[in-house]
Amino acid sequence: MSHRSWCLVAGIFLHVIWSGVAKGEFYSSVDSMQDLAQVEQELLNATRSYLETQQQQLNFYRRYVEQIKREHEWAMAQVRLDEYLGHPLHAFRLIKRLVQDWDAIVFEPILANKPREDFREFVETLTRDLGYPDQSELQGAIKGLARLQKVYNLTTTDLADGIINGYTFDTDLHWRECYEIGVQLFDLGEYHRSLEWLQAALVLLRNSPREEKDEKRYISDIREYAAMANFELGNPKRAGTLLNQILKPDPTHSAQQTRKYLESREPGKNFQEDNPPWFANYTRLCQGRRLPEESSGKPLKCYLDGKRHAYFTLAPLQVEPVHLDPDINVYHGMLSSQQILSIFVEADKEEMVRSAVAGEGGKRTVRDLRVSQQTWLDYKAPVMMYVSRMIQFVSGFDIAGAEYMQVANYGVGGQYEPHPDYFEVNLPKQVRGDRISTSMFYLSDVEQGGYTVFTKLNVFLPPVKGALVMWHNLHRSLDVDVRTLHAGCPVIVGSKRIGNIWMHSGYQEFRRPCNLTSDSYKSEAYRD
Repeated sequence: MSHRSWCLVAGIFLHVIWSGVAKGEFYSSVDSMQDLAQVEQELLNATRSYLETQQQQLNFYRRYVEQIKREHEWAMAQVRLDEYLGHPLHAFRLIKRLVQDWDAIVFEPILANKPREDFREFVETLTRDLGYPDQSELQGAIKGLARLQKVYNLTTTDLADGIINGYTFDTDLHWRECYEIGVQLFDLGEYHRSLEWLQAALVLLRNSPREEKDEKRYISDIREYAAMANFELGNPKRAGTLLNQILKPDPTHSAQQTRKYLESREPGKNFQEDNPPWFANYTRLCQGRRLPEESSGKPLKCYLDGKRHAYFTLAPLQVEPVHLDPDINVYHGMLSSQQILSIFVEADKEEMVRSAVAGEGGKRTVRDLRVSQQTWLDYKAPVMMYVSRMIQFVSGFDIAGAEYMQVANYGVGGQYEPHPDYFEVNLPKQVRGDRISTSMFYLSDVEQGGYTVFTKLNVFLPPVKGALVMWHNLHRSLDVDVRTLHAGCPVIVGSKRIGNIWMHSGYQEFRRPCNLTSDSYKSEAYRD
């Protein structure tokens, strides 16, 4: 394929991207990423068809030009040009070609280029209907990679080599991709991590089995960013050394402007990021490691419960207790694969949106502490009616006090940092009381990561498809139970899908009566 054809494709493609075509957000949901895979497949097919059509046209033009060239060569070989053109038929053919043929056969088709216009129209329609990611999407994906490194202690060299937690995947990165990650992390202010990726890019570039055409220029670009990152981290001496390595062989390099800029500023501070108090427990539990703790009696064992409700008499609940006071139980086999598929069918009818968190005054905002997409399902569909019955039978609560089921899907490094499910203040007006319980269905297995962890209780739960996790967020006194602080760990590999149902304390007066005295003292020691 000719270089010009590829340039034409690139020009059309960039035109569409720069037109601002985008739909929603992709990186925060693996399900949404599937739309991008479809977009790329359609683009691949359309581009191949376009290039084949262009090649056919080029071959036709080439044959026409060769035909005219042969006639010119024959004329010059036979007689003088003036004698050739003195023949009336030869003169007629030359004038006809210049008046009609060149315009109709070559100029007009090239200028009109219908295949290119058809291709442009197809790309615009495709990206308008399915959407196309922008620069913020790339940054979101890169922040997801950095988040995985931070929580799971994944090294940059392993990730660049396609190694995650000791497993090797056939997805090792090219030096250009490592360089792009380093640049984006620099722009995001992640200077330590940026340096790691820039170093990985430099190593891969130098060890590349294929010689790069402008290798020296690329090495200089990497060093220039590394110099700026070192400067921001309070290492001006190292920054100067890197700039000297660029300018010594090439004094006119743009790095001289970078040097002047850095000389006009004070270097940054060589700081280490201060992690919040919960971070150590959070990362430990996300990695599947608990703190050692003294035995508090008999070990918890799984059991069958056929007495919770008459519905479970013949098919008892499969209960796995994971913590007592507060009680956290996993109920296995609550949903079949077919029922889960039916839930997804209902979710596909609704629009998935980026998950938000409550801010000041109860206003919900999108923040990186929660990276997922979600939608809400009522209980009218047959499968949702079944779900509502199961929740009532297991919890003993009245479904009249429940919110709609929230179906969520996590994307690249998708997570939800430690948070309570209760509101405590700014209670929603459409429900009565605070969230008394959480019922979380796991709608998929997750290959790596994605645990649910309780940072104050030393508990982690791997997602198990079809299982239900349930706990109370309020004491019997309806005071909030701060011990229930929990999190959704970043997904390393796979797609995490969950369904949350929150019951509210309204309508539950006779289902879970209050105590005469407050029992909130149980969680006072966990407030900090």
